[in-house]
Amino acid sequence: MLLVTIILGYEVIHLIWLRDMDGWAVLSWIEEVNENGPSSKAEPAEVGTFSQVKSFDGERSLFLIDILTLSSLAIAVLSAWVLWARKKVTAQRRPWSRTFWMSLGTFIVVMAFTLWGSFPKHTKISDEEWSEIINDIRVGDVIAYRKEKWSARRELFAEGKATVLGYRLFKYGHLAIVVDDPNVPGRKALFTSQGQIGANLDEDIESLRTHNWDAWRLDKWDRVDKARIREGVIRCQEKSGHFFGYDYSGMFSLWNENLTPKEINDFGDEYICSTAVVTLLYFSGFESDATPRQGLDLITPYQIVKARGHFIRLPDLPKVN
Repeated sequence: MLLVTIILGYEVIHLIWLRDMDGWAVLSWIEEVNENGPSSKAEPAEVGTFSQVKSFDGERSLFLIDILTLSSLAIAVLSAWVLWARKKVTAQRRPWSRTFWMSLGTFIVVMAFTLWGSFPKHTKISDEEWSEIINDIRVGDVIAYRKEKWSARRELFAEGKATVLGYRLFKYGHLAIVVDDPNVPGRKALFTSQGQIGANLDEDIESLRTHNWDAWRLDKWDRVDKARIREGVIRCQEKSGHFFGYDYSGMFSLWNENLTPKEINDFGDEYICSTAVVTLLYFSGFESDATPRQGLDLITPYQIVKARGHFIRLPDLPKVN
């Protein structure tokens, strides 16, 4: 009863006062970045930062469904307490019993329909409006994904996707970086790492139409080595497996792969989305203050775009004849 009350209380507070804060506010401390990272010792001209340049919501918010779900569950819990937990026995059991079953039934029906995906999920937008949005996205932009709460719950409970837990725990639940597809000229692909897939370029920027996301841009992008970006993307895909191409130990804060590769052969074969992006940035000449992390630590998407960094010199790649 106490646990249910605490969860209900948090959800109500989050719904009314913390709607603009994604994730669980109590876990925001995990996403803090070390202010004394490598960039603090660099010259100001060598320091780089990310700034948010675009935001889009491709999934609809279900505010009224939230209200109905929480209110029906709260009434069911209150009725159950009056009927079976309160020391003083109520003389009006029938009205309370009817209220309990009606509210519980409402809660179950709404949950079932929502988790099944019966309510509208995507924002309607014309092709012209979408073109205006997507044309502002450049190679090098980092895409930080948000997810509407019911969408995350549906994928977690109805589809069994444990990786969506990040959307409820942190500000962002997924991360990708826009790169030129080495195999398809002109295609702006999204380099990332996903469970059971590993590092990949499966999606391009057109896929962003059905997602909630913020685009972050690194200043001084001209300082980044584009050839190294290309080679890093190719190498990560070559070394990545499918199930074991995703860094499940990193996902649970147990261990991280080599995040500071200087040579082609330095890449690991397992990354989560955030470490895939920060590793590619390092290989291209930008060391993030979120990079020098060790075991028993989690690198979240928000840390990557929140952290400062500095530009570094790396050895030339071997020339290909």
